Amino acid sequence: MPFPPSAANRLTGAPLQQAVTGKRLVYVRESARLPGVFTHASRELRADGSMIYTCQAGRSANGPWRPCKSYGSMQTRREGARDVGVWSIKNDAVCAVHASFGEKSENCVTIHRQGAVLVAARAAGARTACIPGVITLE
Repeated sequence: MPFPPSAANRLTGAPLQQAVTGKRLVYVRESARLPGVFTHASRELRADGSMIYTCQAGRSANGPWRPCKSYGSMQTRREGARDVGVWSIKNDAVCAVHASFGEKSENCVTIHRQGAVLVAARAAGARTACIPGVITLE
């Protein structure tokens, strides 16, 4: 991470709600399973609490991108490049559940800002969730 997440740089309350609602939380990560393969993932956090997850893969952190063949951990792997689910804010963390993983798969991250840079830090859920790190909100 480019800076350490802390209570001082954490988005909370109304600023957090305004920052994420109706936005796409986007991140690029190198695959833990397939070194040299990068994932470009987004979670569209709709105002009604629904979420659309999309996954693209490429050989570079800058693309070009193609739809993922599958997503999820070894235990939760699903075929395809898209899923739906629900999201909410709990204890000043953004929490999401993929419909195909079931309600036991909730993952929560806190959002931190330093200047124009945003990072997500794991708050709860599976350690296999790949969101922690630099993110953008589009």
